[in-house]
Amino acid sequence: MDIQRLLIRGVENLLIFGFVVMIVMVFGNVVLRYGFNSGITVSEEASRMIFVWLTFGGAFLVAREGGHLGMNSVVAMFGTRGRWWCRLAAEVLSLFCMVLVVIGCWKQTLINLDNIAPVTGLPLAVTYAAGLVCGIGIGALNILTIGRLARGEIADNELMIGAESEELAAFEASQAEKNRK
Repeated sequence: MDIQRLLIRGVENLLIFGFVVMIVMVFGNVVLRYGFNSGITVSEEASRMIFVWLTFGGAFLVAREGGHLGMNSVVAMFGTRGRWWCRLAAEVLSLFCMVLVVIGCWKQTLINLDNIAPVTGLPLAVTYAAGLVCGIGIGALNILTIGRLARGEIADNELMIGAESEELAAFEASQAEKNRK
């Protein structure tokens, strides 16, 4: 098993662990509040921080799989060369956005190193570090894909990535059903 698969598996396992911890904390807190008129004070603050990390970690995994919303119906109208240019534009624009995310999250992380969360005692920089890590990860994916595009290593069927919206898929399915009748 190569290092990339091990890293991805590690990220997936960390996200699963964080999700389980968050569920247990929130559910336990609800039960304690309504059943015993008490609660775990650290639960709300810690689960909020975990949720931010889950969101950014999930965004990285979805970006790795090419599952973010795309405009496949538009890109499909182009030929291979047009699809190549669209994919390059998408990767370059995404990389630009990730550079902005990294710069902003880096600044916020530094600003919030001394701001301590009242209950957990953790620096609020922990929350902003999630965006920093995600931005670096997705930016690295963009750079790798741009390199593969430049070397011609991406097949024609890989040029269109992203998921169409559910509404469009439902509309196309209903249109196909009407055409069959």
